[in-house]
Amino acid sequence: MEASKWRRLANFAIDSGCVLFLFLAVLRVLPAGLIAVNNYRFIILGVMFSYYILAELLFKRTLGKLFTSTHIVTTSDDTPTQSKLLLRTVLRFLPLEPLSLVFSRRALAWHDRFSGTKVVYLNF
Repeated sequence: MEASKWRRLANFAIDSGCVLFLFLAVLRVLPAGLIAVNNYRFIILGVMFSYYILAELLFKRTLGKLFTSTHIVTTSDDTPTQSKLLLRTVLRFLPLEPLSLVFSRRALAWHDRFSGTKVVYLNF
């Protein structure tokens, strides 16, 4: 069963919190000379990309999906390939991409639709 929009939004909120936590941790570790305010956007994009690609390649789910009992599958309910997961992660960086979930009839965001994946609820 496909995950509801509310579960998907909960995934987004939890994952955003995780990315923020990792971003702050990276700022604490980096030398002060590398941390200029105009570098923050590159650091946060790198942290976000790393978080999603590593979690989805290794576990097929992020921490948000773990807490909401959801999982990534292809549209035919198979395990997604690495190329689909990489495309899914890259598509997250499209402008206004998070809003694509809110305004879709089904609980599919652009990163799902264009990568041929979906998020399902594991109710076992």
